[in-house]
Amino acid sequence: MSRSFLVCAVLLFSGCTSTRYRFERVDGDQPVALPLKFDGVYGVRDGALVKAEGRFMNGSDVVTMNFTVFLRPPAEFQSGRYRAVIGSNVNSGNVECPSLDFQGGQTALPAVGGLFVLTDENNRPLYRVRIPATTLARLRPVN
Repeated sequence: MSRSFLVCAVLLFSGCTSTRYRFERVDGDQPVALPLKFDGVYGVRDGALVKAEGRFMNGSDVVTMNFTVFLRPPAEFQSGRYRAVIGSNVNSGNVECPSLDFQGGQTALPAVGGLFVLTDENNRPLYRVRIPATTLARLRPVN
């Protein structure tokens, strides 16, 4: 009996955490997955702030998301902006973060992830991005 309970518990809790990356266009009640590839999260820690940039690409489609995290217990998403070129559409706007995953110590680069919502110029959700906690790489120039 205890073995079956343990198996059920593991299956239940493994479904509650997502380690998968996903980029979606918010389209009514049903989100539509977009084939953008996660290029990484780049940035620097400067005292109590982490300034980061997430990049997503697929051919000529590119989305760049810049955001700031304020470090205090707990870490807090402060603000963000994005620019998206998908097909012939160019959008930009604010980034919201209803769920931030921040892991980091004093001596190493932090890991950042969570659920990010990219809004249009009228503050309506346009894209939704789920990123597993990913260690920041040093900021590098865009190709």
